[in-house]
Amino acid sequence: MSKSDSINDSLVSHILYRVPKKNHDAMLKLCKEAYDMFKQHGILHYDIFQLSNTDVSMDGFDNIANTVSANQDEEVWVESIYYKDRQHMNEVMSKMEKDERMGESMKQSMALLPAGAKFIMGEFERLVF
Repeated sequence: MSKSDSINDSLVSHILYRVPKKNHDAMLKLCKEAYDMFKQHGILHYDIFQLSNTDVSMDGFDNIANTVSANQDEEVWVESIYYKDRQHMNEVMSKMEKDERMGESMKQSMALLPAGAKFIMGEFERLVF
């Protein structure tokens, strides 16, 4: 993205995880609730995606499902939460930590993951070229 194409967000948190297929609807409901909380506390944008293709036929590439050790009974999801910058993210997260609903939502989400699984999270800053 060139400088002239940039938009208002420069920091994105990506959260990658596996969801047992049987928990699809319950996890989607919790994601909607999380989105509502994040939006209330000031995020710019929120996206959620489910991996739709596990066929990677190019040399030197592997499917992300293999990287996160997903099996045939699991889906791979990624959430993207957009912020203006790190300060904005810290402000939103501070509000989220004080929101009583967040702790319960997190407990429920963890219970829907496969045994021993965790959310994989990374913060990515937009590169300008």
